[in-house]
Amino acid sequence: MNKIVAMSLLFLLLVGCSKEKEATTTINDKQVPVSGSIVINDKEYDMQVGKYHWSGGKGEKITKVDEYSPNEVAKRFDDLTVEKGTKMKVKIRNNPKLTVYQRTKSNQKQKIVLTDNYIKAPSESGYYLYEVYGKWAHGKATYVFDVNVE
Repeated sequence: MNKIVAMSLLFLLLVGCSKEKEATTTINDKQVPVSGSIVINDKEYDMQVGKYHWSGGKGEKITKVDEYSPNEVAKRFDDLTVEKGTKMKVKIRNNPKLTVYQRTKSNQKQKIVLTDNYIKAPSESGYYLYEVYGKWAHGKATYVFDVNVE
């Protein structure tokens, strides 16, 4: 009986140690830029993360690939009110290659010109939802924010 208890304790010790070592070599938040923000008039607002995929150098992966609706994700973001033509800066860690799309209430998607990480609010009043796609050497992520243009 004592041999069984001793073997069980040894097994748990080995499993516990291997899990601890694994945790120290996995990808962490400092490596995965899953947060991003939009800057308007020197005020920063966190964008909502849609989905992402990241691969580490040792085969580790972090993935959130659930199908998502940009409209549903935008509900978690407090709508920003901006004036027509306001410059908005997209700010994401580690300088990814960015692509920005604008959606209207009719859900039409249009690629937006991005200049030095800035986009301009539309010249027409209304509600606009933006999807920001960031791509790095080791991964990609999607971000969402929305604005009311007055």
